[in-house]
Amino acid sequence: MEGPDFLYDRSEREIMIYYCRWDNDSDLASHDLLKHAVEAYLSEDQESFTVCTDEEHGKPYVQELPDVYFSITHSGGYWACAVGDCEVGLDLQEVRDRETDKIAKRFFHPSEIAWLKDKDAEEFFRIWAMKESYIKYTGKGLTEGLDYFSVVDGVPAFQQEVLFREGYCMALTSAYEAAICLEQLPSFD
Repeated sequence: MEGPDFLYDRSEREIMIYYCRWDNDSDLASHDLLKHAVEAYLSEDQESFTVCTDEEHGKPYVQELPDVYFSITHSGGYWACAVGDCEVGLDLQEVRDRETDKIAKRFFHPSEIAWLKDKDAEEFFRIWAMKESYIKYTGKGLTEGLDYFSVVDGVPAFQQEVLFREGYCMALTSAYEAAICLEQLPSFD
């Protein structure tokens, strides 16, 4: 296993975040990893596992499991998936050199642009992860863009940063405050 698992205090409500090393050229597809994550969350194998998308915004769901919610993300060399019993949004961003001020001016809300003034790339990617986790949570995706709301001013959901690895920003948005357990999926070689 690579790296530590972070375990937060358990509560009655829990969201599990599963992760593993991954690249787009891997033989193990994101769908297969999602199935493994949902099976780990439920502690049972799923014979039938059909991923569908809703007609309004294209948000994915598992047809056979209407009470299980998930959100997938990947960045750098990692794939991750949040699984819970309520709507969730998860995003992972590798912190890297980019012209963050130009990107922010093009995509971010004016209050976020102002807040980011004189901040470093890590703060930019923290905002980006919060924004993406929120649009995944709402299911709207990028249909309305990223500038119609501000995570600096607060959103009508529970958001928190999740400790992951140095050089990465991870954010979770959910309907409620919950304990988070970060768990590495086993190797599937």
